Amino acid sequence: MQEDNDKSKVARKRRRVEEKDSEEEDSVFSSDNYSVDSSAEGSIEYNEEDGETDENISEKLEEVEAVIEYEDIAEENVLKETKTKESANEDIIDRALRYKDADREGFGKDIGILICATTALAVMIYLILTLLGLTAPARPLVVSKGATKPFFLPNQRRYIEDSYDGSIRLSTNLTMSVVLLYSPYSIKAKWFREEYYNTAKAMKKLHGDWSPYFGATNCFDTNSYCRRKYNLKKYPAIMAQNSGLMGSVYNGPLNAVYMTRWLNRLQNAVFRLHSPEDLTNIARTYDLIVILYHEVRTPPTGFQSAHNFTKLAYHYLDGDPNSERTMFCVVNDAKFAAQLQLHNEHDVVIVSSELKLLGTHYKGWTIDSVVNDLYRKSKEMMKNRIEFLNLGKRFHSTQLVEKFQQSSVLLFFTKNIRYGNERHQMLRDIVLEYRNCPMQDLLSIEVESSHKFVNNCSISVQGAFCNVNNTLSFMMIDSEVENVLAAKYGADIEDMIVAINSKQEITRYMRGNITREKINCLIHQHHNVADNEFITESTSIIMPTSEPSEDIHCDAVGEPSMVKFVDNPSELLKSRKINVILFSGGIWHSASSSAIAPFHLVANHFKESRNLIDFSMVDASETNLPYNLDFEKLPKILITSADSVGLSWTYPEEFMINHTNIARFVLSRPGKIFGRLRWMDSCQGACRKRAQWQMRRKRLQLKRQLSRNVANSMRPRIQIGYYDRMLRMIS
Repeated sequence: MQEDNDKSKVARKRRRVEEKDSEEEDSVFSSDNYSVDSSAEGSIEYNEEDGETDENISEKLEEVEAVIEYEDIAEENVLKETKTKESANEDIIDRALRYKDADREGFGKDIGILICATTALAVMIYLILTLLGLTAPARPLVVSKGATKPFFLPNQRRYIEDSYDGSIRLSTNLTMSVVLLYSPYSIKAKWFREEYYNTAKAMKKLHGDWSPYFGATNCFDTNSYCRRKYNLKKYPAIMAQNSGLMGSVYNGPLNAVYMTRWLNRLQNAVFRLHSPEDLTNIARTYDLIVILYHEVRTPPTGFQSAHNFTKLAYHYLDGDPNSERTMFCVVNDAKFAAQLQLHNEHDVVIVSSELKLLGTHYKGWTIDSVVNDLYRKSKEMMKNRIEFLNLGKRFHSTQLVEKFQQSSVLLFFTKNIRYGNERHQMLRDIVLEYRNCPMQDLLSIEVESSHKFVNNCSISVQGAFCNVNNTLSFMMIDSEVENVLAAKYGADIEDMIVAINSKQEITRYMRGNITREKINCLIHQHHNVADNEFITESTSIIMPTSEPSEDIHCDAVGEPSMVKFVDNPSELLKSRKINVILFSGGIWHSASSSAIAPFHLVANHFKESRNLIDFSMVDASETNLPYNLDFEKLPKILITSADSVGLSWTYPEEFMINHTNIARFVLSRPGKIFGRLRWMDSCQGACRKRAQWQMRRKRLQLKRQLSRNVANSMRPRIQIGYYDRMLRMIS
C-alpha cells in the first residue's frame, strides 16, 4: 500500500516538471525574446542571459519540487482525515448498533427481575396484613364524613326543594309549608322518600298553584341550623305550617295516602255550619264535633277566638287516624248558636254524634284546656266506637296489647281505611246498634231475645252489648300499613274479620266477601258459640300447644320480662330502690338494639332481688327527657341509689356493654343498699334458706324478750322491724 502511494507521488512530480518545462520553452521561443534581425551584441547578451536562465531554472525546479511535496503532504493529510472521519463514523454506527442489541437483551432481563420483585413484595405485604389481622384486636373502621349532597333524586326535586345544607326554608307565598326533616343515613327516611314525593305530586295535581310548598332539610349534621334547633333522635319528622304561623306535627303512618288526607284536613281545618242539616250530615260520619260561636266584626274583637280555634285544630289534627273522628266547626248565626246552647260569643261546645252535649268551654278558654278535654273524650269514644290501630311512628306502642287486655276484640283487617267510606260506615252502624242499650235509649224498640238468633243469626244485634258477657270492642287495621300483623293472621291478601276473646284466643274469623249480615252472625256466634257455614272455627287455624320440657331455659318465650318501659323517667329518680335505666335511641338505632339483649340478661340475673332493684328502659326517641338526662350519645345506662335521692352513676363509655360488665358495675357501687344486693347475689339456694331460718329464730327470740320486758321495748322493736324487712327482701 505504501509503495503504491510512493509511485503515484513520483508520477505526479514528473508530470508537473514536464508541464513546467514546456511552459518555459514556450516563453523562450516566444516573439518577445527572439528576433531574426538582432545584432551580434544582442546574440552575445542573449547567451549571457541564457546562462543565467539555466541557473534560475534549476532553482525554480527545486522550488517547484518543494511546492509539489508540500501539496502532496497536504493531500495526504486530507486523505488521512477523510479516512479517519469515515472510520470514526463507521465506529459510531457499529457501537450504536451494539448498544441497541445489548439494551434489548438487558431490558428483557430487567422486566423479569422487576416482575419477580413486585410479586415477592405483594406476597410479603399480604402475609404481614394477614398476621396483623389475626393478632390485632378487632376495631371498627371509622370513615370520615363525606360532603353533603342532595337526598332526593333529580326528578323528585321538581316538586320538593331539598335543603341538604341544613337550612329550613318555608313558602314565600301564602300557601302552606310542609317540611320533612330527614337523615341521609336513616333507613326509614330513605324508604319514606318515595312516599313523600308521591304526596307532593298528588297535592300538586289536586290543588294546582295553591298546592302546599314541599321542602326537605338534612337535620343530621351537627353543625347545621336544623340540628341545633331540634336535636332529633328519630327520623323522619314532618311539620306543616300555614301562612298564619300555625303549625302541626305529623304523627300518623308513613304512607302517602294518610299524609295526603292529613294535609287536606289542614287545608280546610274549620268547617262553617249554616243550618242544622249541615250538623246532621257531619254527625253521621264523625264522632266528636267541636263548635265555636263567632260573629264576624270589623274591627275584630280583642279576644281572637277564630285565630285560636284554627290553631287548636292544627294542634289536634296530627295525622293520627283516630284524630279524624273529630270535626271543627264554626257558627256565625246567633239563632242557630242558641239551638246549640251557645249563648255567648267565643264559647266552645263539644258534641257527640248523637248530638249530645259533652262539654262546654266559655270565653277565655285556652288551647291546652280544650285539647286535653278532646283527648279525654276521644279515648272514651275509642272504647265505645271504632279504634284505629296506629303503630306508625310510635315504636314500642302498647295500643294493641291494651286493647286485648281490656276485653274481647273484633279486628277488621282491610285496606285504605278512612272515615266515611263504605266499610267504615258499615262497621260503625253495627257498633252503634250493638251498644244501643234499652235502659240508655228510651226511644229504642224492644227486639227478640238472643236465644232465637241461633236459627237466623244475621238479624239485628240491637242491644247485644247489654245482655251478654265477654262483650266486644272494635278495631280497624289497615292491612297495607300493618302488613306484618296482617300476614300473621292471614289477612294480607283479602279483607278479614277476627274475633278474639279476653284470653287472647281466636274464637271465630271470616274472610272474603264481608257483609253486614255476616258480621252480625259472627258476633252472635262469638257470644253463643254456634256454627255457620261461612264462619270458621278457631280450631282450624290454631295449632295445638305442646307442653314445654321441664329443663327448658327459664328465659323462654312467654316469660314475663324483668324490664319495664317508662314514659316519665323523673319518677324513677324518686324511687326508694336501686334503678338501672337504659336510655335507648329507638328501634332503628343499631347500637341501642345491640344493648337490649345483655340488659335483659342482667335483669334476669337479679330477678331474685326485685325488692331491691328495678330495671327500666326509656326510649329517648319517643320521650321528652329533662335536661339532666338528655344524653348526647346513646345508648346510656344510668344507676340511681336508694340511699340518697340524686346520687347516680353512669356506665362508662369505654366499657363494652355486656351482661357481665353491667352486673359487676352495679354490684361495685358503694352504699348500704348495694351491700344488701351483693349479699343477696352471693347468697343463693341453701345459703338463703339458712339465713331465713336464722332471721326467723332471732326474730322469735326478740318477740319473747319483748313480751317479758315491755319497759325496755324500743331497741327490740327496731330489731324486729329490721328482721321483718330482711325477710321480705329475701323471701
